[in-house]
Amino acid sequence: MPKKTFVIGHKNPDTDSIVSAIGYADLLRRQGVEDVIPARQGEVWRETRYLLDRFGLPLPILLDDVRPHARDVMATRLIVGSPDESAYCIGRRLRDHRVRAIPLVEDNNRLSGLITVEDYAHILLTGLERDVMDQIHLDVHNVVETLDGRLLVEARDRHLRDKVMVAAMDIETIRRRVEPDIMIVMGDREDAQRVVIEEGVCALVITGDLPVSEAIIELAREKNVTLISSPHHTFTTVRLLNLSIPISHIMRRDVVTASPDDSLDELRNALVDQRTIPVLDGQRRVEGVVSRTDLINPLRHGVYLVDHNERSQTVDGLEHADLLGIVDHHRIADIQSAAPIFFRNEIVGSTSTIIASMFEEAGISPSPPVAGGLLGGIIADTVLFRSPTSTARDRRVAGRLADIARVDMEELGQGIFAAASDLSERSPRDILTTDFKEFRIDDVPFAIGYMETVQKARVHEIREALLSEMLAIRAQRGYAAFLFMVVDIAHSETEILMVGLEDKTAEALGQPLATPHSVVLSGVMSRKKQVVPLLPRLAAEWKQRG
Repeated sequence: MPKKTFVIGHKNPDTDSIVSAIGYADLLRRQGVEDVIPARQGEVWRETRYLLDRFGLPLPILLDDVRPHARDVMATRLIVGSPDESAYCIGRRLRDHRVRAIPLVEDNNRLSGLITVEDYAHILLTGLERDVMDQIHLDVHNVVETLDGRLLVEARDRHLRDKVMVAAMDIETIRRRVEPDIMIVMGDREDAQRVVIEEGVCALVITGDLPVSEAIIELAREKNVTLISSPHHTFTTVRLLNLSIPISHIMRRDVVTASPDDSLDELRNALVDQRTIPVLDGQRRVEGVVSRTDLINPLRHGVYLVDHNERSQTVDGLEHADLLGIVDHHRIADIQSAAPIFFRNEIVGSTSTIIASMFEEAGISPSPPVAGGLLGGIIADTVLFRSPTSTARDRRVAGRLADIARVDMEELGQGIFAAASDLSERSPRDILTTDFKEFRIDDVPFAIGYMETVQKARVHEIREALLSEMLAIRAQRGYAAFLFMVVDIAHSETEILMVGLEDKTAEALGQPLATPHSVVLSGVMSRKKQVVPLLPRLAAEWKQRG
């Protein structure tokens, strides 16, 4: 199965994270990398959706785990059978297609059972229980197909049973042993043929492809006896008759199954007992099969990380994938790789700036939609170049992207921030955790949320509800402090709401508390550059307090 390469940002992805994934995936594809997929680890923000909708960019897939799953390795070119088919036909299918198991399906491809090579071995060595065999009804056409024979007469309203007798005895013995519901196998002794037909046997199989007289055929019609001609000698005929039973009498009904989303780790133990596992959708329809051979050389997807390099922010299962590269503009954190990788980290205001530069360096011009998306990422992360993280390079790259996308930067920025300021139908927890990052400094946990608005009054109206929810989140997750930055874009001013270490946070910021749980700061607009650097000091204070 081909492996996929995912380009993915951090948890609770912001606009820069989403459009960087879209842009870098597009660049990699245009450079010849196959099966590159932009992905995300959470729901997109309103301003991000506004940007994607405006430029017609598809939403990256939601991905919470990059471990290989059943859907990644399952065989989808299925060899299946019906429970009503003969054991002989299913066995030939196993042999001809060189598979070790076949799912048996009924209406609309829904799983009914499973048949494996091991099941055949068991039946051939031990046979079916006698009381089971006596209850099996054979399909006359299955019998003819299994024998590769000819149906000379088909009885009406009579059921064949898997009860066979070879008539290799004198006439009187045959007469005494004939029962009306059994199948007789014999050669070309016409006197014996006549006796078993007159005694009302259910079916008569004549072996060796020997001729059958018209008189015997007419007598079979008269007595309503099924008459079959087999091209094989008697021993082979009897052996094949045992394989004419419906496969439903042999198949496994208690089958271990999987869903496409099950990880291979979850299936590993199950595959010890069952070599092949059918993969079913929500309606129990077979979508594929996973076998032990799929675990011999386990698939490892490729992953590029954008807009972060912290282990706590990466997608789950990264240790089961191949980390291929990182493009970021944050501090160097704690990501480790098993082999050398592409790593690009630059002092700019946005990862989108770096991605756009990589297009230029490769001599590839981004399409207008991708250029518009990257431009929006720069505007959002630099707060339209008002943030202290903004650089002259961000402005220069943004100008080039605006020309390609044919948009006005100021107008685009106002649209993005207007979407971000819309608090209608949003709960306090949603507002607090949309742009939300956790940090662990010297093993002390912190959280910093962030929002930008051009309608600060709307935020003030729900201020007490936000603080109440912050207290609840801090208690649930055990943060030393939870800070929430409300950036007033219109006035280049930020109010930081705080629960935990309020006095020491205000002291570290060099600003007195405006209220018991907030400070107001002019010119502070960057979480990573102006607030995160304070956390080591707060961590030391927390540890000192014990």
